[in-house]
Formats: sequence, structure tokens, C-alpha cells
Amino acid sequence: MNMSAMDMTPEWPAALLAWPVILAQALIFGSALFCLLLNWSAARHPRSGEALAASLLGWWRILALIVALVSPIMFVNEVAGMAGVSIRAALPLLGEVLSQTQSGHTWEWRLPAAVALMVVTWLPLREAARSLALVILCAGLLLLGSLKSHAIDFGATAVVVRFVHALAAGAWAGSLFAYWVGARLHNDDNRVSVEAAKILSRQAAWSVSILIASGIYIAYEGLGHSLYHLLYSSYGRVLSIKVEVFALVLMIGAYNRFYLIPALDQPSARRTLLRAVGAESLMIVGVIGLAALLSNTPPARMSMSMSATGVKAPVTKLSKNSGTQAGAAIAQRHDPNALHKFIGLFTIRD
Repeated sequence: MNMSAMDMTPEWPAALLAWPVILAQALIFGSALFCLLLNWSAARHPRSGEALAASLLGWWRILALIVALVSPIMFVNEVAGMAGVSIRAALPLLGEVLSQTQSGHTWEWRLPAAVALMVVTWLPLREAARSLALVILCAGLLLLGSLKSHAIDFGATAVVVRFVHALAAGAWAGSLFAYWVGARLHNDDNRVSVEAAKILSRQAAWSVSILIASGIYIAYEGLGHSLYHLLYSSYGRVLSIKVEVFALVLMIGAYNRFYLIPALDQPSARRTLLRAVGAESLMIVGVIGLAALLSNTPPARMSMSMSATGVKAPVTKLSKNSGTQAGAAIAQRHDPNALHKFIGLFTIRD
């Protein structure tokens, strides 16, 4: 097997742009969901969730701003990669890609949703209503991201599993973030802190279970059903690092759940839990960064298929025969033998 033909490297610029967007969406989704659950569970303190949401509002505005500002840059960078041209040269092609590609149609929903996310953080809404709106918008953005991921190559089931995986990751990361903020807010109220810790424990347990199950499926598909590619492909190596860091985070989470949360009646245990949650949250930032890199690394299954058929590594994702300006740009830039038939998701329609 020709390893150089099989191994396809990560798309670093796309990954670096996706990292803050994925992180922001995950934190907003999980923390807003945590506020809703706290509202429904804290019977003695029915407004504790709203108080937490109010304290998170400044963070939500910053995170939503990141999503709204970076998303258009991601789109332009994607178009440049699709056409194999510079960022500046890609600007005239934006409208064409939006109107004539399935990827563009996804962005037609994704860009307004990113703006709507920012707007919701500034509207004069009740905090419970704002939290619900943020959960819905972030879930929609995560779904759109799944529809543009490598999972689209492997069928509808893979897309659904990828979407569920993203929701679980967001619920876990966001709940840790919300607890970290809330524990400081309600430091003088033991009952609220204990109730929030119990919600965190349940939400994290469910999220981690779903993450492990869905992650195994996604990895199995991405590796082309072979552990061989875990060591001998870029996708496999990035996946290995991600799993190792995830395992470290999981150990901290297990320590929190089985040793600290049962002892929360003690002030020292609450202080230790707060520090542990802060460390766990920082490590999850790294895990999400690796997830962004993995999402922008061609799966080993795709590389293996291209190697078997003698197709070279992709230099573009648009067809030069599209009869469009983007196609003309590609025809001028690339040798015809280097062009390939890529996923229909990214192909300009005639």
C-alpha cells in the first residue's frame, strides 16, 4: 500500500478557525441547558437557574460574538479551499457557491443562525426564555455543522450519530462551565451549590456515556473499519491524541463524581470540586481543539478509498466542468489529471 497516497494531512487553517466556533457553540449550548435543568430541579430555589443565566449573560454575548464574526471567515476560507485560490480571489465566488452548491445552501442557514444567536443574547427576554432560545439555536448550528462534516460521506446514520456526539460534547463542556460560574455566584448558598453539583453529575454522566458510544462508531467509520489506520494515517494519529486527552479528562470527572460530590456537605469538598471543575474545563478546551482538527482531517477511510482507485489527494472540491467562474478558476490553476470527483455535497451544480 502506498502510504503517501493514502495519508492526507489536516487542513490547519480550517481547523484553527473552527476551534473557537465549536467551543463557543458547545459552551453556550451546555450552559444554557444547565440553567434550564437547574430551574426545573431546584424546587426550593425556583429562580436559581435564572440567576445563573443572568450571570452567564456576559459570557454568552462574548461567545455568540465569536460565532457571528468567525463563521463568515470560515465560509470564505472554505470557498477558497474549494476553488484552490487565495482568500481575496475567493470573494467574487461567494454568491455563486451560496446559490449553486449544497455546501452553500447549508451556509445560507448557518450564517443567519450565527447572527440570530448573537441577537438573542441582547434581546430583553426572560432568562428562562433566553436559555431555551440559545439551546435551540446552538442545536441547529451543531446540526448544520454535522451536515457539513465527513460523516456525510458515510450516510444518514453517521450524520445523526455525529450530531448526537456534538450535542453530548456541548452538554458536558457547557455544564462544567456553568457550574464553575454558578458555584462562585452561590458560594454562600450550600443548598443551591449541592443541587447544581448533582445536576452536573447527572448531565456529565449521560453526556460521557453518549460520547463514548457515538465516538466509537465515528472512529470505526473514519478509520475504515481497521485499527491499522490508527497508527498509519493522519486521521488515526490525531484521533489517538484526542482519545488520550479525553481519558485524562474522564479520570478527573470520575474523581469528582465518586469522591467529591458525595462529600459536598463539607466546605473543603466544594472548594476542591470547584478547582477540579476548572481544570477539567481547561482540558476540555484542548479536547474540542483536537476535535476541530480531527473534523478537518480527511478520514482514513476516504484516503484508503482514493488510494485503491488510484486517485490523488484532493487539491480542490469543485469541478472544473461546472461552467462557473469557480470552475474556470480551477481549470486555469490545476492540471486536469489532479482533479477528481469529490463528494456531491461540494460539487457545483450545472
